[in-house]
Amino acid sequence: MAAQPRTERGRTTYGEILAEPEFRIVLVGNLLMLLAETLRTLALSVLVFDATDSALLSAVTFGAGFIPQAIGGSTLTALADRLRPRRLLVAYDLLQTAVTGLLAAAWLPVWAALLVLAVAGTLAPLRSASTGALLPEILAGERYVLGRSLVQTLSSTTQIGGYAVGGVLLALLSPQVALLLAAGGYLLAAALWRIGLHHRAARTPELALGTTALETWRTNVRLLRSNRNTRGLLLGLWLPIAALAGAEATLVAYAARAGLPEGTAGYLLAALPVGMVLGDLGIARLFRPATRARLALPLALLAGTPLLAFAARPGPVVAMVLLVAEGTCVAYSLPLQAAFAELVPEQLRGRGFGLFSSGLMTAQGLGTALVGALASAVGPALAITAAGGLTVTTVLLLRRSFTPARLLHPTR
Repeated sequence: MAAQPRTERGRTTYGEILAEPEFRIVLVGNLLMLLAETLRTLALSVLVFDATDSALLSAVTFGAGFIPQAIGGSTLTALADRLRPRRLLVAYDLLQTAVTGLLAAAWLPVWAALLVLAVAGTLAPLRSASTGALLPEILAGERYVLGRSLVQTLSSTTQIGGYAVGGVLLALLSPQVALLLAAGGYLLAAALWRIGLHHRAARTPELALGTTALETWRTNVRLLRSNRNTRGLLLGLWLPIAALAGAEATLVAYAARAGLPEGTAGYLLAALPVGMVLGDLGIARLFRPATRARLALPLALLAGTPLLAFAARPGPVVAMVLLVAEGTCVAYSLPLQAAFAELVPEQLRGRGFGLFSSGLMTAQGLGTALVGALASAVGPALAITAAGGLTVTTVLLLRRSFTPARLLHPTR
C-alpha cells in the first residue's frame, strides 16, 4: 500500500484515513450491524419488561448476547485467522438476519428468546475478531488510532440513532416493527461486506478446523500469560466498562419505575453514546499520543462518577446530562486499545482481537446481570449508583495499567 500523505505538521487527519476505500466499508458495515443490534436489543428489552415487569429479566435481555461470548471467545476465534475475512463477515450477518427475522415473526416465550439470542451471541466474537484484525491491516501507526476512534465514534453515533429512533418507534409502533428493521440492517451489512471488501487470504490457512477450539484456548492462555502488560490492558478495558454496561442495561427499568414518558428509555440510552462521540473525537484528534496516555487514568476515574448522582433519582434531562458526561470519559480506552494492538503478533491478530472483544462482551454480560439483580433488590436508581462506585473502584485497583510509560511503550 502506498504511503499516506501527511499534513505539514506531520499529523494524520481524518480526511486521510477516510480516503482509504476499505476503511469506509468497515465504517459503514459496522454502522449497519450496530444499528440493527441496537434496535433489536431495545425492542426485546421493552417486550420482556412489559411481559414480566421484572427489572432483572429486562437487564438480562439487554445483555443476553454478552455472556455466551465467553464460550465463543474461548473456542471459536481461531476461525478468524483460519477463514477468509470477507466470507466470515457475510456469513455472520446473514445468520443474524435469520435470528432477528425469527424474533420478529412471532413473539417467543422469554426463555426461548433468550436462548435464541444466546446461541447467536456465541458467534459474535468471530465478527469482532475479524473486523478488529482487519483495521490494523488497513491503517497503521497513528492512522490506526484515528481510525479506531472513528470506528468507535460511528458506533456510538449509531447507538444514538438506534436508541432514539427505537424510542420513537416503540412510542408509535410495535416492537416487532423495530425487529423487522433490524433484520433488514443485518442483511444490508452482509451485502456491503460482500461487495466492498477486498479478497484476503486466511492468515493461518494451515490451521486444521478440527483443532479450532484447542488452538483458540491455547492462544488465549498464551496472550494472557506471556506479558503482564497485556493482562493489565485487557482488565483495564474490560472491568470498568462492565460496570458501566450494567448501569446502561438498567435504564429501561429506571425510566419505567420513575414513571417517565413513553419512549424516554430510548433517549436515556442514546445519551451515553452522545458523550462517547464527543470523547472519542476530542481525545483522538486534539491530543498527541503522550497526552492521551496521561489522560487515561483521570478519564477512567471520572467515567463512573456521574452515575453516583442517580441516588437522587434525577429526571430525564438531568439524567441525560449525567450519561453524556459518563460517555465522554469512556475515551480513556483509546490509548489502551492502541497499546494492545501493538502488543499482539500479526499472525495472532484475529485471535487477539477475538479475546479482547469476547472478554469485553462477557464482562458486560456479567455486569448487566449483577446490576440487574441489584436493581431487583434495591431499585434501579440505587443499582445505577452502585455501578458508578464499582467503576471507580476497579480503576483504582488497576491504576498501574494506566500509566503513560506502559501505554506508550507496551513492549517493556
